[in-house]
Amino acid sequence: MMPERCVVCGSIPLVKIHTPDEYRMCLESFIRMIMADQVSVVYQTTPLDKVVVDGKFTRVKNFHQFKCNACGCLYGMYVDATQGGEIKQNIKMFIPEEYEDA
Repeated sequence: MMPERCVVCGSIPLVKIHTPDEYRMCLESFIRMIMADQVSVVYQTTPLDKVVVDGKFTRVKNFHQFKCNACGCLYGMYVDATQGGEIKQNIKMFIPEEYEDA
């Protein structure tokens, strides 16, 4: 069962991301929340300010996990720049070693 979202992180949309422009908007929203000290980055494949450089994505696949500084809820944003992605609430902190190939 997912933890209850608070007033701060309840505004994070749990959505599918369909286009590069939607992805850019989501990135900008999370950056604003970080600057306002509402969320913190707890894992990232690429620093947020390096996802788009000179108008182009620097990687095809990106994953960022954020933690609400008010209540501790976790959120993941995974995007494949060629196929889309999503933002969803996560039940636990991402630990890369748990997902390595055997």
